[in-house]
Amino acid sequence: MSGVQAVIIILLIFNAVLLCCILAVWLKEGGVFFKKYRIPEVEEEDELRRDPAETRPENSEIPEASGGGLDDINVQLSLSQIGPHFIFNSLNTIYYLVEKDPEAAQAAINEFSVYLRGNIDSFGKKEPIPFSEELEHVQHYLTLEKLRYEEELNVVFDIHTRDFLIPALSVQALAENAVRHGVSKKEGGGSVVIQAWEGKDTFSVAVRDDGRGFDPEEVPRDGKTHTGIKNVRKLVSAICNGTLDIMSEKGVGTTAVIRVPKFSPGPE
Repeated sequence: MSGVQAVIIILLIFNAVLLCCILAVWLKEGGVFFKKYRIPEVEEEDELRRDPAETRPENSEIPEASGGGLDDINVQLSLSQIGPHFIFNSLNTIYYLVEKDPEAAQAAINEFSVYLRGNIDSFGKKEPIPFSEELEHVQHYLTLEKLRYEEELNVVFDIHTRDFLIPALSVQALAENAVRHGVSKKEGGGSVVIQAWEGKDTFSVAVRDDGRGFDPEEVPRDGKTHTGIKNVRKLVSAICNGTLDIMSEKGVGTTAVIRVPKFSPGPE
């Protein structure tokens, strides 16, 4: 396969997948995709910042899973994982692999297509999925980022259980934050660790990074709405009656932990 042929194949895959993304949501939402789901621009610097007081009360009611609210959150989260920056960077990485290592380029194209297909499949999902499926999706994402950052990104999986359910894209979104706002912002890079374990009453998933971290007490004053973590928290609460906790320290790193009760009523 020549370099020109490989580039053409990449562009065809990109256009086909992008068209499928738009068509899938268009058909699902009655043709109002661009009007209803236009996502406001968000500066990457502030995506992880949130009000430290924003936690789910212990006895608060679980939001109703039916209706447009949960659909909106799910679609926004799905679209955020296939943003133009990630697509461009992935295609750029594959482009340079074509001449350097054609076999690696082919493997990267497969990872890229499987990753995008996973996001398309997640549109509008109101039911939790097996953690094993979410973990596989995270692995595809981190494989692509590893190709991009090479030695500056170390990925570790410490998985002790897979037999539970979790909202689609919830762990993926946290892994992306760990790379984009943690490790990639640290000189020399760092590590992202994905952990899963079983407790007495809950299943837990942690995404840790040793990146730049942030001060949770510093509430952003730019007037923008930063919805990434809020959306994950709402999905985990609504779909699994679970919680999401964020702990971070400047210069040390960030840890995000999802806890899902073993016996959850789930969405009605």
